[in-house]
Amino acid sequence: MDNINIGKYGEELACKYLESKGYKIKERNYRTFLGEIDIICEYKKNIVFIEVKTRRSDKFGYPEEAINFIKQRKIIKNALCYLSKYHLWGENCCFDVVLVRISKDKDIKSIKHIRNAFYLDNK
Repeated sequence: MDNINIGKYGEELACKYLESKGYKIKERNYRTFLGEIDIICEYKKNIVFIEVKTRRSDKFGYPEEAINFIKQRKIIKNALCYLSKYHLWGENCCFDVVLVRISKDKDIKSIKHIRNAFYLDNK
């Protein structure tokens, strides 16, 4: 399985996990000229922008290490585009990360949900 398929599979698993926790998936793979947001959902009257990282091993580092400051800024800019497009400026929003670890046979090793992993800084 190549990296693109691993990522898509991880996003599927993340969506199932989130739905089981009461999240309502609004959009997947939301794209702008700036990049992409993996999952956008609604949870307890909040808009939640979710980045999913899927790994089969830690050979190239832990999945959470891939969500550095630059990646966070890209996600935030895309989120601002989403809020603008749908006129949702007054809504509460947050940024979560879902880390998915799978075996080479696509068995789930773990799913870790980090709520409020980073913030929109209005400074």
